[in-house]
Amino acid sequence: MDKKIILASNLGQRGIIDKTLDVIYEIKDSINLTIKDGVFANILDSTCNSDVIINVEKNASVNYYVLNTKNTKKVFNLSGELNLLEINLDETDENIKANLLNENATFNVKLLSFSNNFNSKYSFYVSHKSGKTFSKIENVGVALNGGNLLFDVTGKIEKGMKASKASQISRGVIMDDNSNIIINPILLIDEYDCFANHGAAIGKINDEDLFYLMSRGLNKNEAFLLMLQGMIKPYVDSIPTDSLRNKINAEVLSFITR
Repeated sequence: MDKKIILASNLGQRGIIDKTLDVIYEIKDSINLTIKDGVFANILDSTCNSDVIINVEKNASVNYYVLNTKNTKKVFNLSGELNLLEINLDETDENIKANLLNENATFNVKLLSFSNNFNSKYSFYVSHKSGKTFSKIENVGVALNGGNLLFDVTGKIEKGMKASKASQISRGVIMDDNSNIIINPILLIDEYDCFANHGAAIGKINDEDLFYLMSRGLNKNEAFLLMLQGMIKPYVDSIPTDSLRNKINAEVLSFITR
């Protein structure tokens, strides 16, 4: 059964979620929203040309779903945990900043972006402002039909923020010779007692894998699509409602078979 969707704008001027409910709060416009201590919340972000500020207090936890937003600036002030899942099929220029303010503050990101004959850019800046804070950013980009994707990912562990962990992993898949993906992984580390790593890989679909699938009776386009669906499925399966999951799955399929 699908969860009930409530517009976050209905929370009033204070913009406060102060109790755990089995619902999804949808953000459609600029907002400053606070999730209070100990509360769990599901949030759906479908904004366009907006400024979003999310404040997560201690012991609070948020699952934050971003579906096809466009040109939105997001700031996350975290004393608790925020898990961001984004699937984007639109041209966009996104700016995302996370401030990890207290011990055990956690920021996890899984982003899947497609660029089909347009340009998209994602800028992440994660600042560890307390010791024992944790961030992990995983980006997957697919560019086709002359599309261009840019990922700028910066993680900063400030001096004295001991036992903090910052991880970045970005992967780009280029579907043709006219497409391009650029990944800029940056770590700014001012503390010795911490863990930080980053990785980036860009390449085409593996020709051997394509040949194997074609040897089993698929044509090249069918093999291409099957491999892409394997990449996409973990992201789509994480969407919290059947209706949204089916909608995004259909949009992805239509998008990559244009």
